[in-house]
Parts: sequence; structure tokens; C-alpha cells
Amino acid sequence: MQHLSNYLEDHPVIAGVRGEQALKRALNSDVIIIFLLEADLINIPEMVRRIKENDQLVFIHLDLVKGLANDRQAVDYLAEKELCDGLVSTRGNVIRAAREKDLMAVQRLFLLDSAAIKSGRDMLNSNRPDAVEILPGIAAPYFIESVKKSCPVIGGGLIRTKDEVQELVDEGLFAVSTSKQKLWHKD
Repeated sequence: MQHLSNYLEDHPVIAGVRGEQALKRALNSDVIIIFLLEADLINIPEMVRRIKENDQLVFIHLDLVKGLANDRQAVDYLAEKELCDGLVSTRGNVIRAAREKDLMAVQRLFLLDSAAIKSGRDMLNSNRPDAVEILPGIAAPYFIESVKKSCPVIGGGLIRTKDEVQELVDEGLFAVSTSKQKLWHKD
């Protein structure tokens, strides 16, 4: 994931896409990475084709895909059919399977309290994702200190403005993922 930092340096925003209209807008935006947050077994191939034709990277949030389980067979299917560049999941088995299939893996963690920081750190040590996405994004700076830059941190959720994006990047976040379409554009 660190190799993507050059792409995100200019515009550190990842589009969180739910639905066809959002996909159309993401394809016409300045984002380089798209997280598919709403998809199903039927529409994934066409969505991925369009994203790849647009020279953007696609990460599928496997926990939210209809028609696929959160298991090794689903990861094998997506990897063998070349239906994504990476996966996002809260599940350690998905993260480990993605890494074994040479897919980039983003571990999604909900940071609710200080106990979640410790369990999240333990999960990262066990699963070895390429990056971690912290929700809500405004809590991500609390987690950065505990991983000491060993894993790029993405903030997701509750980020509303370009100023907030910049503040989070200034605090050490790798990128911000958001479904707020106005943040998908540099200007």
C-alpha cells in the first residue's frame, strides 16, 4: 500500500462508492482508489471493468458484497477472476487470504474506546494488512501513535470537509476514505 503514497500525495482521498450514481461520479473524479461498499456477485464484473478502464484501483469491501461469503473461496474467486486490486474487511481470515493471493488488504477497524486500540493493534500484528482503515476517521490520529507508522492508516467516516481531510493527513494519515462526493475532487 505504501507504494500508492505517490498517487495519493496530491489528492489523499479514496472514494467510498455505494450504487451506480456514485460509481459514475467516482469515475469522473480525481480519486485514484475506489472502495466498492455496495455490490453483488452479478454487478461486480461490470463495475470493475469500468473502474479499470478508467485507470483507477478497485478495492472490494467483501463484508458488504451480496452473494459472496467472507471466506477463502470468495477471496480465491475474486483473485482468480482478477475482479479487484484489493479487499477491505473487518475479518482477519479475509485479510490473510487476500495477502496469500497477492491482493492488497485493508483491515477495517472500529475505534470505539482505548480497549479497541489495543485489540486493533493485536489484530494488525496477527493479520499483517497492507493498511488499516479506522472508523470513525476523526479517531484515526489516536491509532497512528500506537502503530508507529508500521502500517499506513486510512481514516473513514465522519469526515465532512477538505480542511478535515488536510488536518488528518497532517496528523499522519495515509489517506481518507469517504462517500462524500464533494471531497472526491481536488478543487
